Amino acid sequence: VRVCSAQCNAAEWSGAMAALTGFPYGVVEAIAEHLGVHDLLPFGATSLEMHWIAAKTASDTAKYAFDGVLPAAYIRLGPREPPDWLKFLMALQPRCLVRGNRKVWPDQTRPLPFVLDTTGPWFVEFKLAAAGAPNGTPTIGLIDAGCPDTTSGEGGRHWPGDLSRRGTERFAISLAPYDGTVLAARPGSPTRCRARLRWEKIGDEQRKWNGPMSCGFLIENRKLKFFRVGGGGAWHSGETVCEDLPKQVSPCMFMSSYVGFALVQYVCLWKSLPETCPHCDANFQGFAEPWDSWN
Repeated sequence: VRVCSAQCNAAEWSGAMAALTGFPYGVVEAIAEHLGVHDLLPFGATSLEMHWIAAKTASDTAKYAFDGVLPAAYIRLGPREPPDWLKFLMALQPRCLVRGNRKVWPDQTRPLPFVLDTTGPWFVEFKLAAAGAPNGTPTIGLIDAGCPDTTSGEGGRHWPGDLSRRGTERFAISLAPYDGTVLAARPGSPTRCRARLRWEKIGDEQRKWNGPMSCGFLIENRKLKFFRVGGGGAWHSGETVCEDLPKQVSPCMFMSSYVGFALVQYVCLWKSLPETCPHCDANFQGFAEPWDSWN
């Protein structure tokens, strides 16, 4: 039996899948494990038994490929709970977290619908733009996944307020990628911490228009490092900003006292960091302003 639909026409592929119904269960399961995702669709449509084998195979493959990723519990397919493979697909697909122009945006912390084990490595990529914004920019970062449940409201699930700018019971940290300002709030601390990476400021959020900037962060061995695409069009990193992350975190977008146009898009979750020039990247390490407390 050919196991790649690209090597045969539709009739041959349908016939091959139908022929599998007479094979022992263990043999059919072994064949399914060697099929690609697209080939599992016609495989699972052959019969009810094949459907369950295809669903189990797809879920096992997704769990293996994304070991350390936990889709949010609120992901649903209408009134039903989707199978595991579909949960991963729904949670990890690109999405727009916020877009529009307002005189007043609500203060908020908006998470992506998945949780990451901080052993990693994971690279979470975003695109961000701000314009006509006199009070700074939206920020990207993460919070301790042990935070209480989000609330549903306009634009989707979120926590009221920017949790990286106020003392809470959970850890939160965020980056303003235009100038490299990092904000952090730790549990049990009434004050917040602020630092600025040794990054040159890119663009001016107060201009009438700015194109979207690529940015993101790397999580590995419970350490956190932010990245962005610089003025030359290449990725560069910054200093490690945290070395003791919580065991599980939720990637987020943050807003505080924001006015103007905002665009924050989640692009992709990668298993490796973006390519950087090691000689150029060394220029961006360290802090322009060290960590300090502020009220």
